[in-house]
Amino acid sequence: MIWRLLITAGAERDLNKIPEPDRKQIKDELYALADEPHPKSYVKKMKGHSRSPLYSFRVGQYRAILTIEGNTMIITLVEVGNRSKVYRKY
Repeated sequence: MIWRLLITAGAERDLNKIPEPDRKQIKDELYALADEPHPKSYVKKMKGHSRSPLYSFRVGQYRAILTIEGNTMIITLVEVGNRSKVYRKY
């Protein structure tokens, strides 16, 4: 794993609410993203967060909201949810 993947407590709660097959697919995709040397090419930058940029990562009908810290090589999962509801806070 090139990048370190951190999952916040809130994101872990969100993952536990998702059905098992979808949860496994999301985690597999996140670990695959952490193995990529340039993960920013696989995510979409969200608007309005210039100080601490947030990124959206698409996995089926779900979206993972995450941050990528380039100087320390950490990907932090902030929230996971259905695409119809996950963007409402951001």
